[in-house]
Amino acid sequence: MVVSPFTAKTHVSRAMIKLGARDRAQLVVLAYESGLVEPRPRGGEGRGEGPAPGR
Repeated sequence: MVVSPFTAKTHVSRAMIKLGARDRAQLVVLAYESGLVEPRPRGGEGRGEGPAPGR
């Protein structure tokens, strides 16, 4: 599946409006606070190890 940069920007912009977020950083905070994402444990885990649990 391919999503154009314009489509991604549109989705982010609409999420910001719906959630009342000032910027993308606040969207990240809201995602953590709502439990949508969980922090990764610190340590030897690198990036790109596959999808997040539940995906």
